[in-house]
Amino acid sequence: MQVAQAMPSMGAPDIPVNAAPIHWTLPAGWEEKPPDSIRLASFAITGEKGGKASVAITSFPGSVGTELDNVNRWRGELGLAPVGPAEVAPEAVTVDSLAGKLYDLAGKSARTVVAVIPRNGNSWFIKMRGDTDTVAAGRPAFLAFLKSLHFGGDGGETPAAADPHAGLGLPGVSSPHVGSVEPATAPEAPQWNVPAKWVETAPRAMVFKSFSVADDAGAKAEITVSFFPGDVGGTLANVNRWRGQMGQKPVEQSQLNGVTESLAAVEGKATLVDFMGVNGKSGQPARLVGAIVPRGDHTWFYKMTGDEKVVAGQKDNFVQFVKTVHYP
Repeated sequence: MQVAQAMPSMGAPDIPVNAAPIHWTLPAGWEEKPPDSIRLASFAITGEKGGKASVAITSFPGSVGTELDNVNRWRGELGLAPVGPAEVAPEAVTVDSLAGKLYDLAGKSARTVVAVIPRNGNSWFIKMRGDTDTVAAGRPAFLAFLKSLHFGGDGGETPAAADPHAGLGLPGVSSPHVGSVEPATAPEAPQWNVPAKWVETAPRAMVFKSFSVADDAGAKAEITVSFFPGDVGGTLANVNRWRGQMGQKPVEQSQLNGVTESLAAVEGKATLVDFMGVNGKSGQPARLVGAIVPRGDHTWFYKMTGDEKVVAGQKDNFVQFVKTVHYP
C-alpha cells in the first residue's frame, strides 16, 4: 500500500500558491464568501430577477496549460464544443499595471468572463460565471473590480494608492478590502495500490499526483490525480470537459447515463467514463478513461489519457487503482 503525501516536496500543485496579498474594492451588491483550498477569494452575485453568478480569484504556479487548453476547459464548463487557436480572441486587460487577457464566453444559459494575469511566474485567474443575464448585467462591475485589484507584500511591492486603514474595519473609514493569500490546506492523503509498470512523474499545476506507463513499442499514457473543493460544476460539466479534450461534442443531462457508468469503490461510488477521440495537442487518435469521486467537501478526479492501445491495455489496472483508493 502506497501513501500519497498531501504536501509533496515540490508543493501540492492542485493548490493555489502563496503568491502575494491582494487588495480590492468590493462592488455594491457583491457578497464575500470564505476562501477555500482553491479559491483565494470568492463572491456571490444575485441578479435583479433572482439570477445567480459567482466570482472567484485563484492563483497557480506556471502557465496552467496553454491558452487554448484553458479556453476549451471553460467552454466545456458551458457545454460548448472545443475550438481551434484561430477562434480564440481575448480582449486586452490591465490589472495593477500588469498586462493580461480577458475572455468572454457564452453558452445556452450560462456565461463566463475571466481575466488571466501573469505575475512573478504565477497565473492569476479572476473568473465570473453564472446565468447569462446576471453575468451580462454584472460585467461592468466586474471590470471595475479588476481595475481596483492591487498586489503587494512580496519583493517589497506595495499596492498603488493603498489605504493605510484597509482591512482594519475602522469606524467611518471606507476602504478597499485586503485579502491575504494563505497557504491552502489539502485534504488528508489517500492510500492506493499503484499498478506495476506505472512510473510516478513530477507534480505540476492542478495535478496532485501523476504517473506514466508505456508499452514495449514506446507508446505512452498518462495518469493524473487531482482534487478540488465542491462539485466543480457538477458531473455533467466535468464529463463534457473531458469530452471536449477528446474533440467530442458535449452531451445534455438526459444523455449522461449513456456515456457514464457507476463504479463501486472502497468508499462510496465513482462515475466512470471512457472516450475515444483525438489528442488536441498532437492531433493523433487518443483515448481517455476517467473517474469522478465525490469525497466530503472535495471532488477527486482520476484520469488516464494517451495512446489508444496503451489506455485499452491499462484500463483494468486503472479501474482497480481507483477502486483501491482509501481516504483516511
